[in-house]
Amino acid sequence: MAMALVVGIAWPLAAQMDHGGHGAAAPPQPPTADPHAGHEMPTPAQPSMADHAAMGHGMLMPEPAGWRDPERPISPPPPLMGTQMGSVQTLGVPPLGYEMDGEVKVFTLIAQPIERSLTSGNPPDESIIDELARFTGHHMGHYFEKRVRIWGYNGSSPGPTIECTEGDRIRVVLRNELPEPTSIHWHGLEVPREMDGSGGTTEAPTMPGETRVYEFTLYQSGTYLYHSGFNMMKQDGNGLAGFVVIHPRAPARPLDRDFAVMLQEWAFEPGNPYQNLVTMDFNWFTMGGRAAPDIEVLQVEQGQRVRIRFGNISMDSHPIHVHGYTWWQVGTEGGPIPDSAQWPGNTIDVPPGGTRDVEFVAWNPGVWRLHCHKLHHIINAHAAVPMGLMAHGGMFTLVHVPPRDPSAPWRHPSETGEAMR
Repeated sequence: MAMALVVGIAWPLAAQMDHGGHGAAAPPQPPTADPHAGHEMPTPAQPSMADHAAMGHGMLMPEPAGWRDPERPISPPPPLMGTQMGSVQTLGVPPLGYEMDGEVKVFTLIAQPIERSLTSGNPPDESIIDELARFTGHHMGHYFEKRVRIWGYNGSSPGPTIECTEGDRIRVVLRNELPEPTSIHWHGLEVPREMDGSGGTTEAPTMPGETRVYEFTLYQSGTYLYHSGFNMMKQDGNGLAGFVVIHPRAPARPLDRDFAVMLQEWAFEPGNPYQNLVTMDFNWFTMGGRAAPDIEVLQVEQGQRVRIRFGNISMDSHPIHVHGYTWWQVGTEGGPIPDSAQWPGNTIDVPPGGTRDVEFVAWNPGVWRLHCHKLHHIINAHAAVPMGLMAHGGMFTLVHVPPRDPSAPWRHPSETGEAMR
């Protein structure tokens, strides 16, 4: 039997209640000679969105919605989508600019259905790999496009990074073009209760076609997340998430390159663009909404100080490993880590709902792998087939550090005195 979601009430029970939540007596059954007559469960009429608007928030909810409402147009991204007004490069996602309303920075997020290619089907660009080192057996090949229908913000999943400075006051205008209610939770941010974005707990969810305005002052610095705060298992799992990066007023060490990498995982059956949201058998793993070989390469100049901010909105933890370097963990979703408590490594485990910031000085020239070290997370479209040479897929990309002097011999910083952090 189809069940509609009610605030804690199954749909057949809700059908016996008036709009004030009061019980209504069931009509008497007509006499009948059939002993089974009258035992059939009636099928209630389904309420429309107009009914919900008339009843107000916190009442009946419609049947589970599909990917989009065909009667609701999908807007193009807001005008400042693609305008870089900060310094963070978010892999796979255009930057988001802001408008000023007096002293307030104003950002726009449109929650909407989107179509996105996890892989393009094009062969990987191996031009940065030394020709003698290339393997011609298609070791990074994945030659079909995987196009999916998910949810995102401003035409992208993950959504654009909201980039600010400690002490800023920001306003985020949410427009809901999804086929169901939503809200935005500001994950890790210390905000007033009414701004937390827990739809159905701290605020009424924003209905389809409605707009919600969040406004608060940023008292922290570091790497945080935003994601849906309503029907989270479905909406977060379908791609509604992004970064909030808050730069400190006085950085301890200035950065030359600043990257943000969102880690997500998905379950798609062959030929089906819609995700299976109830399985734990994920078969697509993405950085910035793309799977290898379509993930952007991190381009860095030798000697630059680099920060990489990892965020995880998926079900699993992801141990991200870099080749060629030792980095230092400098931040979590709780903010910056004091220098005395930072620690070195080359693999950082990013838990669900967590962020992890690492820093290093790019002293070591070359092309270096950056990938999840869970082996199932670096192939695409898991299938029960004999394993031969497996193409690199999933959470797998490269850090490219061209040498300042290609003719110079390789030397370790312990020999040259060059900084490593």
